[in-house]
Amino acid sequence: MTATIVSRDPAQNSLNLDNKEVPGVMEAMKMDYPVRGAKVESLPPDGTPVDVTLHEQDGRYWVTNVRKR
Repeated sequence: MTATIVSRDPAQNSLNLDNKEVPGVMEAMKMDYPVRGAKVESLPPDGTPVDVTLHEQDGRYWVTNVRKR
């Protein structure tokens, strides 16, 4: 998924992402996503365009592989 990091919550290890549409999955939106496999403090700074891997299970979403575009 393509997105821009809006903000982060280190206590929840989550990112607020402004993501582009993911056809057949979700519309473009701003949403908080838990991050797995990395600490949000180590990720690119707020305002950075990123590519992430989006995961879903039982209606819950999270992201991995956050990398600068």
